[in-house]
Amino acid sequence: MAGQLPIKFQEHLQLQSVGINVTNIGFSSLTMESDKFICVREKVNDTAFVIIIDMADPTNPIKRPITADSAIMNLTSKVIALKAGKTLQIFNIELRSRMKTYTMTEDCIFWKWVSVNTIGIVTETSIYHWTMEGDSQPVKMFDRHQSLLGCQIINYRTDESLQWLLVNGIQAQEGRVVGRMQLYSVERKVSQPIEGHAAAFTQFKLEANKKTSTLFSFAVRGPQGGKLHIIEVGTPAPDNQAFQKKAIDVQFPAEAPNDFPVAMQTSAKHGVIFLVTKYGYVHMFDIESGTLIYMNRISAETMFVTAPYEPTSGIIAVNRKGQVLSVSVDEENVVSYVQNTLGNAELAYKMSARCNLPGADQLFLARFAQLFQSGNYGEAAKVAATAPRGILRTQQTILQFQTVPSQPNQPSPLLQYFGILLETSKLNKEESIELC
Repeated sequence: MAGQLPIKFQEHLQLQSVGINVTNIGFSSLTMESDKFICVREKVNDTAFVIIIDMADPTNPIKRPITADSAIMNLTSKVIALKAGKTLQIFNIELRSRMKTYTMTEDCIFWKWVSVNTIGIVTETSIYHWTMEGDSQPVKMFDRHQSLLGCQIINYRTDESLQWLLVNGIQAQEGRVVGRMQLYSVERKVSQPIEGHAAAFTQFKLEANKKTSTLFSFAVRGPQGGKLHIIEVGTPAPDNQAFQKKAIDVQFPAEAPNDFPVAMQTSAKHGVIFLVTKYGYVHMFDIESGTLIYMNRISAETMFVTAPYEPTSGIIAVNRKGQVLSVSVDEENVVSYVQNTLGNAELAYKMSARCNLPGADQLFLARFAQLFQSGNYGEAAKVAATAPRGILRTQQTILQFQTVPSQPNQPSPLLQYFGILLETSKLNKEESIELC
């Protein structure tokens, strides 16, 4: 019944098949800042090269003789940032021109593109942001927290507004790998140390809210087991309800006692979190409820780097063997899987409404009928407006509202229905004719 799974799994490329030596497939020599490019450093005899794989044309890698300690490609364009010692440079590959250069006073031990024009730089003491525009120097954002002392820095993340910043490190302690994080608010200029292995920010809109909430999710495996936390950061937007924070148990297989989270990506489109573990498992959680939708092992090798996979709002990863893999929500099956396999009709209903997905049509039809028959026309109208693929936006629904007599000094149920439709979308042809 593979066709009934809630996820789609795809292998995009085998890096070894395009000439990448397996010894160069690892955290220290391969970077993937986005789903557009993979960048690999290699040495042949005494000559150092940087190899750029454009995922739109993966069988024709670009190879340049460049000496660098680290190389990271821009998220969207053929712009590369190179680090050699304390010297940082940004090059436009297509124009073959150097855009910027800067020499740091201390070593850059980790860096990452955090937007299409900004690089986050982590040193032993501080975090900087460096924009590729103009001739500006890196700008110090905050000091590292003492809890990160001695950690290997494995990630740096921000929310989309660059107002919430996160440094992520790991260290060996008492026979296990401990995750350390520092969450920093630019507005408040306050840091919070957190025990956690992997984290992500996402913009999520609750059904009752008009604006999105900025959510911070992080996963940890401690001596007592694994947890996924989902919280709202900052003050909710005016008129927004606050997101109710979640703390969900994360189960690790008995055969993998040393497994722990290594990466996390979120899908704002589908409202899910993808959690990746050291031993190649992927867990997919619903953001709003924290429900585990699916978990399975997709790679026998460690997936050491991940990025959002934009075409399907999924996650793309590279494992130690050089497989480039993606996992995405299967839009045709996820709702019916949640309803039938998980037995969670409420989540199936919400996912279907939120993402306009098939699989729960009968739930919408039944809820609409029940509300309408009980005289709750306002709520029935909301169900009709949010039902996926316009299944209740029909002439029959209009006729049903037309047959309900108006109450004195109140708009007719039909006008209420049209009002709710206009709040959320445009009227279709039949609705427009009827309103005229």
